[in-house]
Amino acid sequence: LFFAHEIIRKNKKNMKTIAITVAILASRFVNESSARGTINMNKELKKVVKFDKNKWPIKKNETAFVKVSFKINEAGKIEILEMNYSHEKMKSQLTKKLLKMEIKQHYNCDKIYNYNFTFKKI
Repeated sequence: LFFAHEIIRKNKKNMKTIAITVAILASRFVNESSARGTINMNKELKKVVKFDKNKWPIKKNETAFVKVSFKINEAGKIEILEMNYSHEKMKSQLTKKLLKMEIKQHYNCDKIYNYNFTFKKI
């Protein structure tokens, strides 16, 4: 009986060790997978999406919008999935700027980014 009790006690200890090891490995996987998509897209867009308002193709006090959905491919380039817009030339200018972007930070290739840009010349 003592021998059987000792085996059960060692097995429980081994099971606890295995459970703790699995928990540590799982938390490491979750942290690494969430860290993979740590890019600050707002910051990246602010670097690239800059316009000289004197060169905007809209008139004074006119408002234009561009809604864009995109993802980042494995090469770090923007792939535009869909766009809605009120002004063709503003869409074209924004598209050129987005396609010039090259993301070098960690990102998730499967994530879809949705942005609404509103332009108003004052």
